[in-house]
Amino acid sequence: MDVRWILVALLTLALWGVWGVVTRVASATLGWRETTAIAAIGHMVTAIIFIVLSRPSLAPQGLNYAFALLAGALGFAGAFTFYVALNLNPSSVVVVVTSLYPLVTMFLAFMLLGETLTTRQLAGAALAIIALILISAD
Repeated sequence: MDVRWILVALLTLALWGVWGVVTRVASATLGWRETTAIAAIGHMVTAIIFIVLSRPSLAPQGLNYAFALLAGALGFAGAFTFYVALNLNPSSVVVVVTSLYPLVTMFLAFMLLGETLTTRQLAGAALAIIALILISAD
């Protein structure tokens, strides 16, 4: 069994964890508009470096190309609303709430893609919601 995925997933976890703190620090002094704009520039610079180094084929390839563009737009929109939320509430709460986005993915995959949800997955989703309530309650 290939376990490289867990190493990459743990790296993602660490990167996003640091991202949440750095974003909170930036938005506390810059404001959400400036943080969003400057972070977008950082994203674009990183994306350009990735494109130059990995040399992907960027030729449109039907509907999947449109879905990839939509994924990018939704990712940016999510980051934008995340920055606004950080201006309104502590990062310890905002990050926990927004980290439950896989529940939306699970529901949409079930409804739109016909994926099945196991009892264990549903129990995990329920526990995640309970954890959110416990962590974010005053």
